[in-house]
Amino acid sequence: MSTVSFGQGTTQLLVYRGAGYVLQLINSVIVVRFLGLERFGSYAYAMGIAALFGLLPNGIGMIVSRTVAGSPEAGAGVVRTALKAQALTSVVLLMAIPLLAAVLPQQPVPLWYIGLAAGNLALSTLSWPYLSAVVGRARYDRLAEAEILIRVVETIILVGAVVLYRSVGAVLVAHLLAAGVTVAVARQAARPFLSNGSDQSLRLKTLFRQALPFSATATIQSLYMRVDILFLGQMVSAASLGLYSAAYKPINMLGVLGGTMATALFPLMVRVPHVGTSTTFQQTMRGLGVAGPAAALVFSGIARPLLTGLYGAEFAAAAPILVLLVWSAAAFWLYAPLGVALQGRGKENLWLLGLTGALTLNIAGNLYAIPHWGAVGAAAATLGSELALVGIGVALTKRALGIVLYKRSIFGILSATAIGGVVLLLLLDAGGPFLAVLTALTAYTGVLLFLRIVTIEDATLVMEWLRQAVPGWSKGQI
Repeated sequence: MSTVSFGQGTTQLLVYRGAGYVLQLINSVIVVRFLGLERFGSYAYAMGIAALFGLLPNGIGMIVSRTVAGSPEAGAGVVRTALKAQALTSVVLLMAIPLLAAVLPQQPVPLWYIGLAAGNLALSTLSWPYLSAVVGRARYDRLAEAEILIRVVETIILVGAVVLYRSVGAVLVAHLLAAGVTVAVARQAARPFLSNGSDQSLRLKTLFRQALPFSATATIQSLYMRVDILFLGQMVSAASLGLYSAAYKPINMLGVLGGTMATALFPLMVRVPHVGTSTTFQQTMRGLGVAGPAAALVFSGIARPLLTGLYGAEFAAAAPILVLLVWSAAAFWLYAPLGVALQGRGKENLWLLGLTGALTLNIAGNLYAIPHWGAVGAAAATLGSELALVGIGVALTKRALGIVLYKRSIFGILSATAIGGVVLLLLLDAGGPFLAVLTALTAYTGVLLFLRIVTIEDATLVMEWLRQAVPGWSKGQI
């Protein structure tokens, strides 16, 4: 990173993505409130079907990031080829997504809903080569600025659509318009890193060949993350699907933040000679291992009042779903950096095998659990497969990269999580959700400090990154 440290740049990206998530959450509240439970379920199904293909072209972006990280002067050429490749894959997406929806046994929504969702995905993928070039240069400050601008414009367009038309189709058209804005903003963000690059372009055939393992991995990961929506859409009512989708919305931030830390590590994994002994990597794993259970304790305690406050009393039934999904998100925080480390060091085939195993477990779990317990069963299947993927990631990175996680940190975090969880359960009914959460967090943090898993120096360092990352703070304006 040229002028920004890893910690400062990553923290700035986290801050901006956190703000972007707040806008996304506001968007979801607006959509749910205006559409209602049934129509929101239809909207969620259309977007979920498209999202099954959401990571399919992502292998191209990984090649762009890895190429730019290793050889910045090659950025212009590889992005030019990547844009051609993304255009071709966009055409495939526009045909494949509605075709899949048409051949499924049940048709819970009109096919033109699916077509609009497919258009949104196909158009937005054209922004990925530009953003991947920014990631490859590790300029997370510039990436953060682009993403927050995209979220602001998306919110304005979406609010206008639901206020004027109040229909599922209007919301999907709004997403399509926002995707066009995303491409324009991404192109502008990447322009400084491409203007002085090499004129030599990577051959399209070569790019597809190099991207194939990443694309296969992304395809499996996309199916893994969205297969629950597909099964729920085929096996339960739109109302149950709406509850499940609503439970996902408040905790999407956890996936965004965990994914941000993993993304930030990718250029580092390409460059460092010994991943297992990288101080930055070990610190990131410890930080995510500490923060994940803390966030899960908070959301577990306030699940019911959060859902009813955001979406209304009819969504209180989604609280058990949210609790299961939030612990799934905490597990994602643990394995995401492991998967990035494998891909950054050229071991993407191993990670593909691991994801395939987790996908198989997830499908089996959904097929069994949904008929028995509905949306709660789907959430339980997700949690089980996420925990399995943590184990798979630990085993693969130890074997392939020599990464050995510190046993002392693992023991301390598990002990603190268990104590915090017991305190939360004991006080949740007696003292109310907010007192229970505060006490559980105090117990959790106390155990971590006592065992010196985290220290005052860690907190000071994070505060310094925040001071440097948040505009105005470092200048005394906040």
